[in-house]
Amino acid sequence: MSLTSEPRPHRGRKLFLALLLILSLTTIALGVWLLVDQRQQIAAQSRPAAENGTRERAPDFQLTASDGKEIRLEDLRGKVVLLNFWATWCPPCKAEMPDLNALHQQYGAEHDFLVLGVNDEENAADVAAFAQQQHIAFPLLIDPDGRVIEDLFDVRYLPTSYIIDRDGNIRDTWRGQIAREAMLARLQKVW
Repeated sequence: MSLTSEPRPHRGRKLFLALLLILSLTTIALGVWLLVDQRQQIAAQSRPAAENGTRERAPDFQLTASDGKEIRLEDLRGKVVLLNFWATWCPPCKAEMPDLNALHQQYGAEHDFLVLGVNDEENAADVAAFAQQQHIAFPLLIDPDGRVIEDLFDVRYLPTSYIIDRDGNIRDTWRGQIAREAMLARLQKVW
């Protein structure tokens, strides 16, 4: 007869493993649900804008770009403008900048289209440094006192974007970051 015997599994260990398995399965299910939900949101955002749009006249303004040039919205009549309100401290704003830049560079000349970024009350040096670091090719305007963002467009959430048609009418708007394909689908309804 042997003095050593096989260790018996402890009931506590079995309970711990069962709880660990349940927690793992719950985490996987939550991850799948979030992925499906995110894909549904992107699909909804990718639907083109309504055929009629709002057709509300975009308020005119004049601001200085980070490179020192003055830009007036009224002077851009005849072009389609994607007006994007943003800030360097806003993660979704920074995350969508490459998509905005790519759209501007790829379709700007072909469709007489321009992206304008309106920065929320930051200084020109910080905005210019961001533009240089990110290789932003479109104008980044500085709204030093928030007059354009808050008073003219009543923006309460960053990023917020507007598509303005060649006649100066707001044709589409959205809050938050959306996929590049969604932006393009919305722009194609206005081009």
